[in-house]
Amino acid sequence: MTDTKFDEVMGALIDYAYSQSSFNEDTLGMARFCLMDSIGCAIAASEDRDCMKLLGSAQLSKNDQGVPVIGTSIQLGPIEASFHIGSMVRWLEFNDTWLAQEWGHPSDNLGAILAAAAWQNLQRDDVNPINMADVLNMIVRAYEIHGILCLENCFNALGIDHVVLVKIASTIAASKLLNLPKEQALSALSNAVIDGHPLRTYRHAPNAGTRKSWAAGDATARGIQLALFAQTGEMGYPTALTTKRWGFNDAVLRGNALTLPRDLSDFVIRNILFKVPNPAEYHAQTAVEAAIRLRERIEAVGSSIAQIEYIRVETTRPAIQIIDKSGTLNNSADRDHCLQYMIAVALCTGDLTINDFHEPMASDPQIHSLRDKINCIERISFTESYYDPEKRAIPNALHLKCTGMAEEISEVIEYPLGHVRRRNDCFPALIKKFRKNVSGSSVNVKSDELVDIMTTATKLDDMSIIDFLHLFSIRNI
Repeated sequence: MTDTKFDEVMGALIDYAYSQSSFNEDTLGMARFCLMDSIGCAIAASEDRDCMKLLGSAQLSKNDQGVPVIGTSIQLGPIEASFHIGSMVRWLEFNDTWLAQEWGHPSDNLGAILAAAAWQNLQRDDVNPINMADVLNMIVRAYEIHGILCLENCFNALGIDHVVLVKIASTIAASKLLNLPKEQALSALSNAVIDGHPLRTYRHAPNAGTRKSWAAGDATARGIQLALFAQTGEMGYPTALTTKRWGFNDAVLRGNALTLPRDLSDFVIRNILFKVPNPAEYHAQTAVEAAIRLRERIEAVGSSIAQIEYIRVETTRPAIQIIDKSGTLNNSADRDHCLQYMIAVALCTGDLTINDFHEPMASDPQIHSLRDKINCIERISFTESYYDPEKRAIPNALHLKCTGMAEEISEVIEYPLGHVRRRNDCFPALIKKFRKNVSGSSVNVKSDELVDIMTTATKLDDMSIIDFLHLFSIRNI
């Protein structure tokens, strides 16, 4: 190990992850809900044919002594297990979200957290096992690292995908859970920093595709791999961020410095954005809710969806950049990132479900007709409230007019159901979402019992990570 001091930001991240400070019950309660929601998303993905087809190609480490993979009956080595779990959590575009200068999904890191914790227990032969209290603590820290790095570091403007931050947070989380000394954790982190980082190509037309469903799993797996390398004594790169020309700040951020704009605590998990009740890209959540309300109003006055003449959508600049699409939508990944498609489905059906991104809905002529009637524009005040740290709104306004209406009708919603400002309504909806996500699976434990375990500290926190994962081990891929 070199005597050169590691860059300040890397040191601060590792110091926070290794801190012995504890979190209060409100924060840990949020971590339990985040865990429950993510597990539910993974279980639902285990019923998705395309997801299981891809994961079936990545099982070279299959054995009887590996990490139990959620939604299956298989056990894998830690790297492949992380890829599986991380991909399943993310696959259906239904896990939690964080929005700032950079966008992301902190629960993407669950693949690395669960796999690293389980692998460490297996290596210890269950002596002094990592329990779920340790996992919850690391969930809070991984969310915080990921989310605070999103606040002022904008990768999307450079064409770089946000899973760069999954790789960073997952590497740190895996290092801590694998009980690496700080020096080795810094080595692992520096290697994550200097890795090549994926482009956003697969998130945008004309190339939007399913890689966006497994990109996070890939990043979590790399995080564990780098932690395992460091555990052998593999060297680190102390000025990986700041070295001139060749460092991350110059080569990736084009001369800007990676920053931590606020102290690391529990801010992110306390303000996390849940996706309830619809699996819509987060900038579309309030638009879908508004469309469902407008459908009810249209029916109440005796009009029909077929009579809609036009739909005008006022939204945020990020929504315009990410999900404002026209023309052919080539696959489900394209559709779940199309604002017009999601609004059209919500108007036609009064809902938006996972299945709606596939056939036969994808070919419904009424959906195509409605898409052509939708015009999206940025409302500057919406973009301002989106970036306002005191509001963090995700607003949308829908205005439409039907044949025979004297004037247009409108719905404006600033905060989605999963926002911190609507928490009282959010928690019951999250439980309902979880039950629905596991209802079609072969999980041996009933959903009511699972909810009770995952929301009750005295039942969850002392459980070993291996016992927890076995609750969800169900079927062969």
